[in-house]
Amino acid sequence: MTTDSAEVVSVFPGQGRPGQRIGDLIAWSAPPVLVVVPAVLVRAGLVGDGLCLLAMFSLLLGAAAVYCVNGCWHARLHAGGLLSARTLTGRRTVDLTRLEKVGRLEIAGRGTTADLLVLTDVHGTRIVVDKLAGGEGTPDAAVREALEKHSGPPVLVSGRAAERLRVAAGRRGGRIRPGRSRSNALAAFLPLLLALVGVPVSLGLLLVSLALGGVL
Repeated sequence: MTTDSAEVVSVFPGQGRPGQRIGDLIAWSAPPVLVVVPAVLVRAGLVGDGLCLLAMFSLLLGAAAVYCVNGCWHARLHAGGLLSARTLTGRRTVDLTRLEKVGRLEIAGRGTTADLLVLTDVHGTRIVVDKLAGGEGTPDAAVREALEKHSGPPVLVSGRAAERLRVAAGRRGGRIRPGRSRSNALAAFLPLLLALVGVPVSLGLLLVSLALGGVL
Protein backbone atom coordinates (compact mmCIF):
# COMPACT_ATOMS: atom_id res chain seq x y z
CA MET A 1 0.00 0.00 0.00
CA THR A 2 1.27 3.47 -0.86
CA THR A 3 0.16 6.89 0.30
CA ASP A 4 -0.22 10.00 -1.84
CA SER A 5 1.18 12.76 0.34
CA ALA A 6 -0.55 15.46 -1.73
CA GLU A 7 -4.05 14.08 -1.24
CA VAL A 8 -3.41 12.04 1.93
CA VAL A 9 -5.06 8.91 0.54
CA SER A 10 -3.94 5.29 0.38
CA VAL A 11 -3.81 3.37 -2.89
CA PHE A 12 -3.40 -0.35 -3.52
CA PRO A 13 -3.72 -2.81 -6.44
CA GLY A 14 -7.31 -3.70 -7.25
CA GLN A 15 -8.67 -0.62 -5.49
CA GLY A 16 -12.11 0.39 -6.72
CA ARG A 17 -12.96 -2.92 -8.39
CA PRO A 18 -16.26 -3.49 -6.49
CA GLY A 19 -17.51 -0.01 -7.34
CA GLN A 20 -16.44 -0.51 -10.95
CA ARG A 21 -18.52 -3.68 -11.19
CA ILE A 22 -21.60 -1.93 -9.85
CA GLY A 23 -21.05 1.03 -12.17
CA ASP A 24 -20.58 -1.21 -15.20
CA LEU A 25 -23.74 -3.14 -14.35
CA ILE A 26 -25.77 0.05 -14.13
CA ALA A 27 -24.24 1.46 -17.32
CA TRP A 28 -24.77 -1.69 -19.39
CA SER A 29 -28.33 -1.96 -18.05
CA ALA A 30 -29.19 1.52 -19.29
CA PRO A 31 -30.27 0.57 -22.87
CA PRO A 32 -32.79 -2.17 -21.91
CA VAL A 33 -34.07 -0.07 -19.01
CA LEU A 34 -34.67 2.91 -21.29
CA VAL A 35 -36.60 0.65 -23.66
CA VAL A 36 -38.74 -1.20 -21.11
CA VAL A 37 -39.46 1.32 -18.33
CA PRO A 38 -41.01 4.03 -20.57
CA ALA A 39 -43.15 1.33 -22.19
CA VAL A 40 -44.39 0.13 -18.81
CA LEU A 41 -45.23 3.68 -17.72
CA VAL A 42 -47.05 4.37 -20.99
CA ARG A 43 -49.05 1.15 -20.77
CA ALA A 44 -50.02 2.06 -17.21
CA GLY A 45 -51.25 5.44 -18.44
CA LEU A 46 -48.89 7.36 -16.18
CA VAL A 47 -47.07 9.25 -18.98
CA GLY A 48 -47.52 10.06 -22.64
CA ASP A 49 -46.09 7.87 -25.37
CA GLY A 50 -43.49 10.56 -26.13
CA LEU A 51 -41.38 9.13 -23.31
CA CYS A 52 -40.71 6.10 -25.52
CA LEU A 53 -38.38 8.32 -27.52
CA LEU A 54 -35.80 7.55 -24.84
CA ALA A 55 -35.54 4.08 -26.37
CA MET A 56 -34.32 5.66 -29.59
CA PHE A 57 -31.34 7.18 -27.78
CA SER A 58 -30.78 4.27 -25.39
CA LEU A 59 -27.64 2.95 -27.11
CA LEU A 60 -26.05 6.39 -27.21
CA LEU A 61 -26.91 7.07 -23.58
CA GLY A 62 -25.67 3.61 -22.58
CA ALA A 63 -22.33 4.19 -24.32
CA ALA A 64 -22.02 7.57 -22.58
CA ALA A 65 -22.78 5.90 -19.24
CA VAL A 66 -20.06 3.26 -19.76
CA TYR A 67 -17.57 5.99 -20.60
CA CYS A 68 -18.55 8.11 -17.60
CA VAL A 69 -18.26 5.16 -15.22
CA ASN A 70 -14.69 4.42 -16.35
CA GLY A 71 -13.51 7.95 -17.07
CA CYS A 72 -11.27 9.48 -14.43
CA TRP A 73 -9.76 12.73 -13.22
CA HIS A 74 -6.90 13.73 -10.92
CA ALA A 75 -4.85 10.73 -12.11
CA ARG A 76 -1.54 10.35 -10.29
CA LEU A 77 1.40 7.95 -10.43
CA HIS A 78 2.50 6.26 -7.21
CA ALA A 79 5.39 4.09 -6.06
CA GLY A 80 5.29 0.49 -7.22
CA GLY A 81 3.91 1.30 -10.66
CA LEU A 82 0.43 2.23 -9.45
CA LEU A 83 -1.78 4.70 -11.32
CA SER A 84 -4.65 5.99 -9.21
CA ALA A 85 -7.49 8.34 -10.11
CA ARG A 86 -10.91 9.47 -9.03
CA THR A 87 -13.96 8.09 -10.83
CA LEU A 88 -17.73 8.31 -10.41
CA THR A 89 -17.64 5.07 -8.42
CA GLY A 90 -14.79 6.16 -6.15
CA ARG A 91 -11.02 6.01 -6.24
CA ARG A 92 -9.66 3.41 -8.63
CA THR A 93 -6.09 2.12 -8.97
CA VAL A 94 -4.51 0.26 -11.89
CA ASP A 95 -1.29 -1.71 -11.39
CA LEU A 96 0.88 -0.79 -14.39
CA THR A 97 3.33 -3.60 -13.57
CA ARG A 98 0.54 -6.16 -14.08
CA LEU A 99 -1.33 -4.79 -17.06
CA GLU A 100 -3.59 -7.11 -19.03
CA LYS A 101 -4.95 -4.84 -21.79
CA VAL A 102 -4.07 -1.44 -23.22
CA GLY A 103 -6.51 0.20 -25.60
CA ARG A 104 -7.04 3.63 -27.08
CA LEU A 105 -10.28 5.60 -27.29
CA GLU A 106 -10.49 8.53 -29.69
CA ILE A 107 -13.60 10.72 -29.58
CA ALA A 108 -13.95 13.34 -32.29
CA GLY A 109 -15.53 16.65 -31.38
CA ARG A 110 -15.89 20.10 -32.89
CA GLY A 111 -12.32 20.99 -33.80
CA THR A 112 -10.85 18.73 -31.13
CA THR A 113 -10.32 15.01 -30.57
CA ALA A 114 -10.16 13.37 -27.16
CA ASP A 115 -7.31 10.85 -27.19
CA LEU A 116 -7.56 8.47 -24.22
CA LEU A 117 -5.81 5.32 -23.01
CA VAL A 118 -7.94 2.46 -21.69
CA LEU A 119 -5.89 0.54 -19.11
CA THR A 120 -6.97 -2.78 -17.55
CA ASP A 121 -4.84 -4.77 -15.12
CA VAL A 122 -4.98 -8.41 -13.99
CA HIS A 123 -7.31 -7.47 -11.14
CA GLY A 124 -9.88 -6.37 -13.72
CA THR A 125 -9.55 -2.74 -12.65
CA ARG A 126 -10.01 -0.36 -15.59
CA ILE A 127 -9.65 3.37 -16.12
CA VAL A 128 -9.89 5.65 -19.13
CA VAL A 129 -7.17 8.27 -18.77
CA ASP A 130 -5.44 10.95 -20.79
CA LYS A 131 -3.53 13.37 -18.59
CA LEU A 132 -2.05 13.36 -15.12
CA ALA A 133 -3.14 15.81 -12.45
CA GLY A 134 -1.19 18.98 -11.77
CA GLY A 135 -0.02 19.48 -15.34
CA GLU A 136 2.38 16.54 -15.09
CA GLY A 137 1.76 15.45 -18.67
CA THR A 138 0.38 12.10 -19.73
CA PRO A 139 0.87 8.59 -18.32
CA ASP A 140 2.36 7.40 -21.63
CA ALA A 141 5.97 7.22 -20.44
CA ALA A 142 5.00 5.23 -17.32
CA VAL A 143 2.84 2.82 -19.33
CA ARG A 144 5.55 2.37 -21.95
CA GLU A 145 8.16 1.69 -19.28
CA ALA A 146 5.85 -0.81 -17.59
CA LEU A 147 5.34 -2.64 -20.90
CA GLU A 148 9.08 -2.77 -21.54
CA LYS A 149 9.74 -4.24 -18.09
CA HIS A 150 6.72 -6.55 -18.07
CA SER A 151 7.64 -10.13 -17.16
CA GLY A 152 4.25 -11.87 -16.90
CA PRO A 153 1.85 -13.06 -19.59
CA PRO A 154 1.88 -10.90 -22.75
CA VAL A 155 -0.14 -7.69 -22.54
CA LEU A 156 -2.82 -7.22 -25.20
CA VAL A 157 -2.12 -3.85 -26.84
CA SER A 158 -4.32 -2.48 -29.62
CA GLY A 159 -2.68 -1.17 -32.76
CA ARG A 160 -3.76 2.40 -32.10
CA ALA A 161 -2.54 2.26 -28.49
CA ALA A 162 0.83 0.86 -29.63
CA GLU A 163 1.07 3.74 -32.09
CA ARG A 164 0.45 6.33 -29.38
CA LEU A 165 2.85 4.68 -26.94
CA ARG A 166 5.47 4.07 -29.65
CA VAL A 167 5.85 0.37 -28.88
CA ALA A 168 5.96 -2.53 -31.31
CA ALA A 169 3.52 -5.31 -30.41
CA GLY A 170 5.04 -8.76 -30.64
CA ARG A 171 8.62 -7.53 -30.83
CA ARG A 172 9.66 -7.09 -27.21
CA GLY A 173 10.47 -10.58 -26.07
CA GLY A 174 6.85 -11.63 -26.19
CA ARG A 175 5.88 -9.00 -23.62
CA ILE A 176 3.28 -7.45 -25.94
CA ARG A 177 0.83 -9.12 -28.27
CA PRO A 178 -1.13 -7.13 -30.84
CA GLY A 179 -4.79 -6.44 -30.23
CA ARG A 180 -7.37 -5.15 -32.65
CA SER A 181 -6.11 -2.56 -35.07
CA ARG A 182 -8.02 -0.07 -37.15
CA SER A 183 -6.76 1.43 -40.37
CA ASN A 184 -6.87 5.17 -40.97
CA ALA A 185 -9.17 4.59 -43.94
CA LEU A 186 -11.66 2.75 -41.74
CA ALA A 187 -11.40 5.44 -39.07
CA ALA A 188 -12.33 8.10 -41.63
CA PHE A 189 -15.54 6.28 -42.54
CA LEU A 190 -16.34 5.06 -39.03
CA PRO A 191 -18.87 7.84 -38.21
CA LEU A 192 -20.76 7.05 -41.42
CA LEU A 193 -20.69 3.31 -40.71
CA LEU A 194 -21.94 3.88 -37.17
CA ALA A 195 -24.75 6.05 -38.49
CA LEU A 196 -25.78 3.46 -41.08
CA VAL A 197 -25.96 0.79 -38.39
CA GLY A 198 -27.07 2.90 -35.45
CA VAL A 199 -30.03 4.66 -37.02
CA PRO A 200 -31.93 1.48 -38.02
CA VAL A 201 -31.17 -0.13 -34.65
CA SER A 202 -32.34 2.97 -32.78
CA LEU A 203 -35.57 3.08 -34.77
CA GLY A 204 -36.07 -0.60 -34.09
CA LEU A 205 -35.68 -0.06 -30.34
CA LEU A 206 -38.22 2.79 -30.53
CA LEU A 207 -40.71 0.51 -32.23
CA VAL A 208 -40.11 -2.18 -29.63
CA SER A 209 -40.76 0.30 -26.81
CA LEU A 210 -43.93 1.58 -28.50
CA ALA A 211 -45.13 -1.98 -29.03
CA LEU A 212 -44.50 -2.89 -25.39
CA GLY A 213 -46.35 0.25 -24.36
CA GLY A 214 -49.39 -0.77 -26.40
CA VAL A 215 -49.08 2.20 -28.76
CA LEU A 216 -48.64 0.09 -31.88
